[in-house]
Amino acid sequence: MNTVLLLGCDGYIGNALTQRLLFKGYKVIGIDNFLRRYWVQDIMHSFSSIPILNMIEKVAKFKEIGNFEFYNIDIVKDYNSLYNIISSEKIGTIINLAHIPSGPFSQISHECADITLKNNYLGTNNILWGIRELCPEAHYITIGTTGEYDHYSNIDIEEGYIVLNHKGRKSNEMIYPRRPGSIYHCSKTASTYLIDFLSRTWDLMCTDIQQAVVFGSYTEEIDNTKIYSRFDSDEAAGTVINRFIVQSILGVPLTIYGRGEHQRGFISLNDSIQALMLAVENVAEKGSVQVWNQLSEWHSINEVSDMIINVGKKFGMDIKKSYIQSPRTEYTGKHYYKYITQKLSKLGYIPTRSIEEEIEYVYNILAPLKKDLEPLKHVVEPKILWKEK
Repeated sequence: MNTVLLLGCDGYIGNALTQRLLFKGYKVIGIDNFLRRYWVQDIMHSFSSIPILNMIEKVAKFKEIGNFEFYNIDIVKDYNSLYNIISSEKIGTIINLAHIPSGPFSQISHECADITLKNNYLGTNNILWGIRELCPEAHYITIGTTGEYDHYSNIDIEEGYIVLNHKGRKSNEMIYPRRPGSIYHCSKTASTYLIDFLSRTWDLMCTDIQQAVVFGSYTEEIDNTKIYSRFDSDEAAGTVINRFIVQSILGVPLTIYGRGEHQRGFISLNDSIQALMLAVENVAEKGSVQVWNQLSEWHSINEVSDMIINVGKKFGMDIKKSYIQSPRTEYTGKHYYKYITQKLSKLGYIPTRSIEEEIEYVYNILAPLKKDLEPLKHVVEPKILWKEK
């Protein structure tokens, strides 16, 4: 088994992936600077709905599972320390999850936009230069976002690249068109082009995954260890299903933007980890970027809210909907929406967790904590505007 350098090991996905890798026998070197903990607490004035360990406790637990080392490093500001770690270990895989993954956060202010752009783009740049200089045979894996794509393009969303026929001529293969939906998504789109260019230029081996909205809390490892990933519900850090779950527990009507007919893709936390392990096990070719669309299903926001309501009935909840004007720059009516997801299935990916299963799983964890969640009432409703009304 090779050594994996995992940046962002304390995050929602990073915590779960670290455990999967350790149980599989990999040596994991984890890096995090706790930026997610900071901005959720100090900027969003929120906290994880599911209680999580502090990093000292978490590192001790991870070391009980397997071969784990941890470094508190800001990969944007302290790239010398990052390079020292890369040069001192024989690293086969570098996984970059050290991102601020929030459109709303990036739209709060100039400062938040600046933090997002620097962290996501310059962090990517530093890692790729480190690979070129210190470990050119390492496989670089990162998670992009389906939000880079135009959700309203009215054509099938291909996996990374496309060939076009235009005015009687057939194009060479090119990056599938992007139209980001926030400053955060702009940072990820810029990273996509940077990864593509540097892979071709330096013969790097890179996998850039376009992942949909992640939901839920279950993985087999987490269910056994109880080392939970953070579960945010504020309007910036909480993805729509997770935020709806907490809203429903608190008796807050589900806030549906506009008509709620707009569609988005979804994947459970467990299946995100399953797919990331497939990336670890299937190395990209030199000089090219391996890209796939990472999602299990797609639904309108209305359909998602109906799932919350239906599962909530099992727990005696009378859940209401609240249709509000979208704070974002987006269309909320019906539209064509189809992802191509052939590459993952060819590698053996099979979805394991549905939205309804995850809603029920999380309810069983959070329902007994309802009183502890009361302070979240002031953060679960959206207030961040993409533009002034």
